[in-house]
Amino acid sequence: MKERTLPDSLPMRRVHLRDIAKRAGVSISTVSRVLNNVYGISDDLRRQVIAVATEMGYYDSFAPTKLRHIGLFTATFSDGPGLGLDNFHTAILHGIEAECRQHDIQLSYSIVEQGEQGSAFISRKIKERQIEGVLLASIQEREVIEQLCGLNMPIAVINADHRELLVDTFLPANFTGALQATQHLLAHGHRRILHITTPIYTSRRTLHQRYEGYRTAMQEVGIPFDPRLVLESHLRVDDVRDAVYDLLIANKCQFTAIFAVNDEAAIGAMHAIHEAGKRVPEDISVIGFDDIPTSALLTPALTSMYVDCKEMGMLAARRLMDRFQHPDATTICVELACKLKSRQSVGVISTSS
Repeated sequence: MKERTLPDSLPMRRVHLRDIAKRAGVSISTVSRVLNNVYGISDDLRRQVIAVATEMGYYDSFAPTKLRHIGLFTATFSDGPGLGLDNFHTAILHGIEAECRQHDIQLSYSIVEQGEQGSAFISRKIKERQIEGVLLASIQEREVIEQLCGLNMPIAVINADHRELLVDTFLPANFTGALQATQHLLAHGHRRILHITTPIYTSRRTLHQRYEGYRTAMQEVGIPFDPRLVLESHLRVDDVRDAVYDLLIANKCQFTAIFAVNDEAAIGAMHAIHEAGKRVPEDISVIGFDDIPTSALLTPALTSMYVDCKEMGMLAARRLMDRFQHPDATTICVELACKLKSRQSVGVISTSS
């Protein structure tokens, strides 16, 4: 009998959705939803379909090879500068947009308003828009993150700290940035330093980390903690202006410098100092955090801790793309270093002041 030599590899027959559906015992639409990573499929069924598709060789040529649609969801807070995009989140959005544009990925953006059921709202938008990867900016509620982590799609968190949930996280180095900001004031001779934060700082880790940086810097030079030097206010410019003005007029708490938890609060404090008949930095020095674009345009220009929000957005988007390709990769937490932008709002006083 004549022998026939087979080639090393035979051409693989095209695997169609109907083939996978037949072997897996499910409908073609179910196979399509699983292979396109559409929300709403149980974990067991998803694993079953993927196993059959892999066995039949579908992933060699037919499966989606890259992320096609990212959804960005941004929280708003009553103590923020207002609804919509502030300077901080606008820069994050620009970074994400740049990465999506470069990789031909569709980007959807939604604000998660107060009073809405966060996870339900986001899940509904994911389903409606057929989103394949989720970026969550400044969403602090742990239960929302926990529920969304069960959607079987790549998720990354920006400007919130939920690292214990094993979700990719990108945020400023809040503690070390605040430490450096307070040390800058201490180096200029200030010892009575007012810290402006928000009433909910204890429940928002990012803001609490800035508070802890302030406290640590003071403790390192032997200054005992004085709770009167922590001013809790809503962080709108007008609210901070009123709170600081009242403090100055009452004259019950002496301070020569202010470290504000963000630049909006710092701007409000500068307005209050002016309205109280005092000067920045001759009478009171002020330093902010985030270094929003308007900070350099003030008179005097505001010293602030610069946060590269655009880079933070770009890194998060890139990680989401990588996570889509490698869903079992190790979870990462990236803290972006903050840089002191020294301007004219901080002055030197004697150590005896």
